[in-house]
Amino acid sequence: MARLNMLLFLVTVALTVVAMIDCLATDRTRVQHFPRNAWLVLIVLCPVAGAVAWFRAGRVGAGERTILSGQTSDWTVAPGRAAPIGPDDDPEFLRLLAEAIRNR
Repeated sequence: MARLNMLLFLVTVALTVVAMIDCLATDRTRVQHFPRNAWLVLIVLCPVAGAVAWFRAGRVGAGERTILSGQTSDWTVAPGRAAPIGPDDDPEFLRLLAEAIRNR
């Protein structure tokens, strides 16, 4: 039982440390919902819940559409739609390419 408690403690500490480092390393423009200092306090005071909340809602991830300071970034897409991985996966690009080849 003591080993299980020690393992749970170490997992909690590791999760908290990783969440704090990620919060500090994340660009200020990608932090959302709360200021960075509030996220750090939440992560420290509620280690598991704060860390999970940070990873789920605290930062803008790739593929999410979020308005930051009145602007949308070019790399975001609407929710529910996967971003094209390459130009050959983008139907708009393929349409323009076929049109350019026809007009040669």
